[in-house]
Amino acid sequence: MRAAPSDRRDNCLNLRQFSLLVLLSAIWGSSFMFIRLTVGDFGAVPLTASRSLVGACTLLPLMLLSKQWLLLRRYWPQLLVVGLISTALPFTFLSISTQYTSAGFASILNALTPVFSALIAWLWLSETLSLAAIGGIALSFGGLVVMVFDRDTISASFPLLPVLAGIGATLMYGLTGNYTRKYLIGVPPLVVSAGSQVFASLALAPFAWWLWPAAPVPASSWVIAVVLGVLCTGVAYIIYFHLLATVGVARTVIVTYLAPVFALLWGFLFLAESPTPKMLIGAGAIMLGIGLTTYKKSGTSR
Repeated sequence: MRAAPSDRRDNCLNLRQFSLLVLLSAIWGSSFMFIRLTVGDFGAVPLTASRSLVGACTLLPLMLLSKQWLLLRRYWPQLLVVGLISTALPFTFLSISTQYTSAGFASILNALTPVFSALIAWLWLSETLSLAAIGGIALSFGGLVVMVFDRDTISASFPLLPVLAGIGATLMYGLTGNYTRKYLIGVPPLVVSAGSQVFASLALAPFAWWLWPAAPVPASSWVIAVVLGVLCTGVAYIIYFHLLATVGVARTVIVTYLAPVFALLWGFLFLAESPTPKMLIGAGAIMLGIGLTTYKKSGTSR
């Protein structure tokens, strides 16, 4: 889901940093379950708009209290772009994907983010790809192919729909990381988090109004939408950008490995979802591929 300026960091995580990584993974892993529970009542775009609005209402007061309002005004064009590519589009794509497959399946697709981030950095920022990274990308896409044929998990009449939507989300997240590295270096995490949610909710508002469901949304789904906005967006983004600033990209990518584990766990415990053999094979190939893609030799830049 994401990236920031690469830099050198200590190789070891302290207990607090590791705990924050696990907590963030558990929170983001739960978002797939929450989307699965409520997207049928809202629809993908209205749910994303509601989630972004709640996230903006959570983060904006914190940014104002920190007296960083002028930075939001200064960087609003870049934050508008980030709001579209980090929230409005990927959250909508993830909602579509999760609507037609399991929470665990969607989370595994989302784990491809570092692969797309590496590809975009190679194409756009002229960063080199090692042989290990090339092999990791190929292996990850091999795992993706295995999952495409998992008909036991996909419920859409057009089976590629949830897969393409999931890939669209990871592509946007990969673009977000590289865009942030290029245009928002040094901007405080809270400004990026709040600004992205504000502009995402504004951009989605007319589409959400047009696509708003005719039937009243149940109170339980509203509660879940608030949880998605406050916890899985507002709180999670604060933790995420804090980790990027303190431990660097290479270690923050650990979230990519752990979030699907939590998504599968929450799906099993609360949605009675069980991973299929093809899901596990595909997930194994994707995770190994991510490891190769993000591998850095000791002493190299993180």
